[in-house]
Amino acid sequence: MTGPPREDAALASALATAGRIYLTTWSRTGTAGTVPVWFMARDGHLYFTTLRRSLKARRIAADGRIAVHVGSREGPGFEGRAECVDDRPDREREIVAYYKRRHPLLGRLFMARLIARRLGTKESVLIRITPRDPGAPGA
Repeated sequence: MTGPPREDAALASALATAGRIYLTTWSRTGTAGTVPVWFMARDGHLYFTTLRRSLKARRIAADGRIAVHVGSREGPGFEGRAECVDDRPDREREIVAYYKRRHPLLGRLFMARLIARRLGTKESVLIRITPRDPGAPGA
């Protein structure tokens, strides 16, 4: 599993073992909201799914600024950008399969089928998180 670039040891360990991240998004007025979500780390990004009409999806579409803590609200974390991804059916299938493996009870019983159906009807959306690279210009 690959995670954010230049990750520290605590973050790398948390990404390898945690079942969820705590995602913070902000409203237009600056009000923060934090929610737990299942996730998958791939190719330097984190991915998760959510309903398109959810508050987090609307906030991501409006601004994209996020903060992530892995495993708990106080776990190791980073800031970055999130975006809706509509052109990756391969990644959608991959995340559903990952959820089944990572969360065997809920994933296999009903969540994976529900998520796959909602992705297929576009009721849900795949979200990609790109960590802000602390070494990048302007970071």
